[in-house]
Amino acid sequence: MSMPNPSKIPGAALLLVLFCAAAIGADEPAKKPLKEGWDRKQIKVFAYACTDGMLAPVLRDYNAAATAGGATLHKPFPEKEFRDSAFPMCLCISERVAATWTMEEMKKGSQRSKPYVDEALSGGRCKPEGMLADIVKKRKEDAK
Repeated sequence: MSMPNPSKIPGAALLLVLFCAAAIGADEPAKKPLKEGWDRKQIKVFAYACTDGMLAPVLRDYNAAATAGGATLHKPFPEKEFRDSAFPMCLCISERVAATWTMEEMKKGSQRSKPYVDEALSGGRCKPEGMLADIVKKRKEDAK
């Protein structure tokens, strides 16, 4: 009855979610004025959506790994710890996006946020911390 390690979650799923969900967030106050359609409430709404979007496939993969390992009873995924580590990154990326593109522009293509996601995952601005940082680090180590 061993618990699967969250860092063993398939990297492609995590990176896809980070890429797609990152049309979101900022943790520190905006240095630039927000573009049309954005306010602090909307930024937080997007950050929460980003966090939820990252959690769903990670949770699915965690439970699949536990089942594949033959465990009938396994420790629940540490959802609060994951959310607590993912939300600041999502909030940071959201705020950067809100200062760069209007809400309407973001609705037309979330790919615009990819440079911010790449920067965060490379340890730059908006870098993940805590559990999410550990998962990303493990993915990079496993890829070597």
